[in-house]
Amino acid sequence: MKARRAGWLWLLPVLTSAGLYGLAYILQSVLFNVAIVPARVPADLALFTALSVLLFAVARRLWPFLLLQVLLVAMLYLGSAAKIAILGRPLMPEDIYSLEAFIRLMGPLGWVVAGIPLLLMLLLFIGNLRLAGRGRRAALSAFIVLPVSAGAGSSPLVHWMDAIWGDKPWDQRENYVWRGGTVHMAQELLRVAAISRPAPDRAAIAAVLARRDGTAQSGGWPVAAPRNVHIVLEESFWDPAPLTATGLEKSPLDPRFLALWGEAGRSTALSPAFGGQTANAEFEVLCGFPLAQGAVRFEQPLNDDLPCLPRLLAKYGYRSVASHPNTPGFWNRQASYDRLGFEAFWSIEDFVLDDMTSIFLSDASLHRQVAEKLAASTDPRPVFDYTVTYYGHWLYDLDEKRPEAFETETEIEDLARYVSVVHWKSRDMMDRIEAWRRDDPDSLIIVFGDHLPILGQNFAGYAESGFLGGLKHQTDPAAQLRGTATPLLVIDGRNGPLPLGQVPMYRLPALVMSLLGIPDMNIMALTQAPAGLALRPLPGKVVGIDEAAGAPFLCQGNDMTPPCNIVAAWQAETDLLSHDIFSGQGHTTGLLAPPRRQRPGMHISALP
Repeated sequence: MKARRAGWLWLLPVLTSAGLYGLAYILQSVLFNVAIVPARVPADLALFTALSVLLFAVARRLWPFLLLQVLLVAMLYLGSAAKIAILGRPLMPEDIYSLEAFIRLMGPLGWVVAGIPLLLMLLLFIGNLRLAGRGRRAALSAFIVLPVSAGAGSSPLVHWMDAIWGDKPWDQRENYVWRGGTVHMAQELLRVAAISRPAPDRAAIAAVLARRDGTAQSGGWPVAAPRNVHIVLEESFWDPAPLTATGLEKSPLDPRFLALWGEAGRSTALSPAFGGQTANAEFEVLCGFPLAQGAVRFEQPLNDDLPCLPRLLAKYGYRSVASHPNTPGFWNRQASYDRLGFEAFWSIEDFVLDDMTSIFLSDASLHRQVAEKLAASTDPRPVFDYTVTYYGHWLYDLDEKRPEAFETETEIEDLARYVSVVHWKSRDMMDRIEAWRRDDPDSLIIVFGDHLPILGQNFAGYAESGFLGGLKHQTDPAAQLRGTATPLLVIDGRNGPLPLGQVPMYRLPALVMSLLGIPDMNIMALTQAPAGLALRPLPGKVVGIDEAAGAPFLCQGNDMTPPCNIVAAWQAETDLLSHDIFSGQGHTTGLLAPPRRQRPGMHISALP
């Protein structure tokens, strides 16, 4: 009788797996409009059930197992669906790097939806282990042996899974709905193991540099007539005028900004991020190398003493200051800024919180306080003044000082608030630009948005105007390019705004060095795209612009038709150099050629 009851007991994890899976399927479809393709459900459910049976086999008590199973379903399915609805991508293995930043950003809600559930899952698993019995020991061994074996044979396994379930690295939403939550996470964990690689050796780096001969130089001497550099990364800064569903008759941006931006030919910066991950835009603008990943680079291992823009300018007599009114550890900025060469980092503790909207210090107060701090210094050196704003972050808070400035016709709440928020941001920014042009007329001023804003679930604020979010947009080069382009304003001192067209963010450091007349391009010159092309790498794809034809193109998958064959070779070499410089042995900087003298001013050959 006991044996029969024990046999029936093993049906429990099978039944609970089916029930929880079905509930999660319904909830993610209703709440987030994300549904796994029905034909792919059996395999995904089978893998989740197998995992549940293993957990049940090592469980000491029933209720902790059931709670662990509920949390696992919530993470793999509802968590991924929520992330897809907001950012267009499901949960990925690299999200572990961003966990701390997510919890800090979301505050108590972050702990409720991520921190506490993950900690509870770990405690439920460890605290409920039962080692007595041959079967339980075998199941526990499987938790160790199976991942280790899979990791060791990850390359053939991931190729096998890709052949069966498919892989579109440029469209992780599509991957999720055609795989299911458990298969998707298993497949991507195997991919992480398969693509891990040792740091490149000196010979491999020398070969790449030889093929890019003359593109990079290293050295240092005083700059003729040094001038200050002001760079402002504006949080979620974008012009929503193309979103016709708002019913707005004109852009909500400050008319003064629109006039200057018009003089610059409405130039745009092409971002590696969408809706978040500001630090990836920062990495590109400060270090001059492209990112095509979902993980935040500052959260991953970085070498010390990196030859990025702050450290490079220090060789020419500049002092460098970074300012951002958030906690210093957010996106691991404090440690990362130090590795990049900033002398000082002014974070939230360094500012008087005298003009707040929700948790955000206003841009007006931030710009004023940074200017006052710089003016109070007795350091005679020219300054590299780098500021990252915070106001304007999603959820786009408004208050009595910055109220709703425009009535809109959109039904997307995020978009309705955003048009007013970006109006106030552009007004505060223009006040600062006018002050710089009056008090520091020779300075180099660069202002740009870090990424397009989040505007509702599943790109709703964009989709209602046909701007982004449709199925055809996944393979439309022009739409892909639109999803990366933010306003870019470069004011070259008394020369005024520069018309630069579409500039990938990782090419901005080379632009800074060229406009300052510094011949030492160092690592910034190594990412020059093949002649006639401008390239914006993104996860699993590269959006390109043929400068002669003025037409965008898209390279993804194993496409080797021209110019994608040239782009693939460029990207492979660039990734190798990036690995060496930022997390490898650093052979690149020791192999660069000495610089050649050139006159100060804009040098077209060095520009994007």
